[in-house]
Amino acid sequence: MQKNILCAVMITSFIGAMVGSGINVALPSIGREFNAMTGDLSWVAAAYLFGSAIFNLPLGKAADILGRKRLYKIGIVLFSVTLFIAGFSVSVDFLMDIRFLQGGLMAMVFGPGMAVLASVFDKKERGRILGYQTASVYVGLTCGPALGGLICEYLGWRWFFFLTGAVAAAGLIFMLQVKEEWYGDRGAPFDFKGSLCYMITAPLILYGFSKITDGPLGPWLFVAGLAALAMFIYVERHTPYPILDVNMFLGNRVFTCSNLAAMLHYASTFAISFLVSMYLQVICGLSAPVAGGIILLQFFMMASLSPKAGALSDRIDPGVVASVGMAINSVGLFALSWLQRDSSLITVGLLLMVIGVGFALFSSPNNNAILGACVPKYYGTASSLLATMRIIGQAFSMAIVTIIMDVNSVQSITGADNDALLGAIKIIFRIFSLICVFGIMASLARKKKEG
Repeated sequence: MQKNILCAVMITSFIGAMVGSGINVALPSIGREFNAMTGDLSWVAAAYLFGSAIFNLPLGKAADILGRKRLYKIGIVLFSVTLFIAGFSVSVDFLMDIRFLQGGLMAMVFGPGMAVLASVFDKKERGRILGYQTASVYVGLTCGPALGGLICEYLGWRWFFFLTGAVAAAGLIFMLQVKEEWYGDRGAPFDFKGSLCYMITAPLILYGFSKITDGPLGPWLFVAGLAALAMFIYVERHTPYPILDVNMFLGNRVFTCSNLAAMLHYASTFAISFLVSMYLQVICGLSAPVAGGIILLQFFMMASLSPKAGALSDRIDPGVVASVGMAINSVGLFALSWLQRDSSLITVGLLLMVIGVGFALFSSPNNNAILGACVPKYYGTASSLLATMRIIGQAFSMAIVTIIMDVNSVQSITGADNDALLGAIKIIFRIFSLICVFGIMASLARKKKEG
């Protein structure tokens, strides 16, 4: 049973990450076929992220009530179906809508999947198992652009969705062999009021912050999102069966600080690949395949070391391991902020490998700390909350890039603004390094041992 569950979760973690990252290389082909504007294509990519962010918490709680395995299986089926439907898209607007739906359905898979893993594996080996799941995500992120590019080149962009849909469905085969079911709050009423508040809060904060330099609308939306967040917290504190029990944070420093550390970690690291790609291709003049090969070094270290880092957190306090990983990332990011036009490619590759080590040491041990800090009843909610922290961090990371690029007047990537671009990249890496420092503080603030 344990092997079937692990295989199912690893497959869907891989495909979920691949569908999110691989779409980027298909966008030019999609744009040419539908004669779509750049803004529309960017929303084809972003819609998946927004869909996942909006539905993560409500569906995580639904899994605790209705059954984690049940919701996971339904999610795989519907996710696979929408991937096949996406391959028959007739317009960019239709594809945008179906991508938003895919993100929401992935929320039915990711949170419940991690919760089932935490439920069936002993605490002594949970870190190692979560390391395998984390490695699957990294492999998906890594392979997404490469495999997506090959599929689009030789079969067409529609086959990207057909093939990923078929692989995603394979995860169902393993889960169908599992007979047992796991609940967190079986039979409890669903918190519709709290869910509505959350589903208003998440997009307002994410979209508002991403548009904060585009005029007055962005800041106002962000402020409205913060107000909605306050309302959400108020509603949850006065609801008998909330989708997010605020008491999970009160008096639980491990859980609170680990989630905060996760958000700060992704805020400081998500845009690394984008920035290094810009540096290598625009400033150094390298080809996309060469730049991709250098960036691949980071993901190789992340994927290969995550299971070992997870296993290490089974023997050593996961908070300590995660803090060391965050510290390594802070040093690596600060070192990247000193890149020059003529910096050695070996130096760039080594720094990315160092960051890959730090990333591996942080992610699976931090996940282990989060799940170890709550009772099994809340595994579904905790896993979904972790996914939400990741998405918020990723959105903030790219928003910081947009803001600094605007402040530095980077208007073109044709080579005309290379000095401004290099200056912006340096500033962003230093900001990311500073965010990591705050992440280290949050990580060290937790107790030495989770309860």
